[in-house]
Amino acid sequence: MDSLALELIDEIIGHVDEKDGLSRFHLRTCSLVCRFWVPPSQRRLFHRIKLRHPLLTFRPRRAQIQQLDQVLLNSPHLANYIRVLRLPTMSDVSPFGDATGLDEPLPPLLRKLTQVQKLEIEALAWKDLSRDLRQSLCLVLELPSMTSVCLYSAQFNFMDDFMNFINHARSLTCLSLHEDAMWWMSHNPVALEDTQADDNKQLERCCISRLDMRFKYRNPASVSWLLGLRSHLDVSHIHTLHTCLSPEVKDDSFNRLLCAIGSSLKHLFISLPCPSW
Repeated sequence: MDSLALELIDEIIGHVDEKDGLSRFHLRTCSLVCRFWVPPSQRRLFHRIKLRHPLLTFRPRRAQIQQLDQVLLNSPHLANYIRVLRLPTMSDVSPFGDATGLDEPLPPLLRKLTQVQKLEIEALAWKDLSRDLRQSLCLVLELPSMTSVCLYSAQFNFMDDFMNFINHARSLTCLSLHEDAMWWMSHNPVALEDTQADDNKQLERCCISRLDMRFKYRNPASVSWLLGLRSHLDVSHIHTLHTCLSPEVKDDSFNRLLCAIGSSLKHLFISLPCPSW
């Protein structure tokens, strides 16, 4: 095995199907072949990390988050292999327990990550998070490698909170909002002041190429933010748009978004709500 070219080893390991339930077992086995197989096996093994809430683990004292944090502490180079990070539900309304269960183990882990390209969050209730956890999430968004953010479900009490959160992603090219319950109230005066302070820094515009906004009930405020001066996202280069249209929503936000995108749009996907019988 030592005589195999590194390109051939990468090709062999690349055939391990990530959709296979035993893929992680196979990758661990590959890492035991010889020392030349260790780096490519580790790159595939740590490429996508999906964390579960500590209260969902069978052994709370050895929860996945603490285990991974210890692994990265012992082998810091493994943090460079993590490119896709999926975080667990962080909400007080979650049936898996409140967000405080993540306040202690998650921030130290997030600060060790340096090359994450995509951040996925299952459910996020911004108001439920501690200040330390909020700052750690923002640091991940600020990574130069961060190009994609996906929120499956999110709650922001104020539109300004959402704006401040997403504006930390300075290299964003793909934004996905897949949720039934994203909502916010009117402008928060305190958050508004913070946002204006950020505006004074003249954030560099990010040209996003893919936008996914599948709201169950489309919120015109999200489009207004996206097209507004306080957003650092440039939609004129979007080539793929996925959205949801509902006959119950009477507004021109979709038309305004299409006009702003212009001729760069190449792929348009429209989802319709399922009829209730």
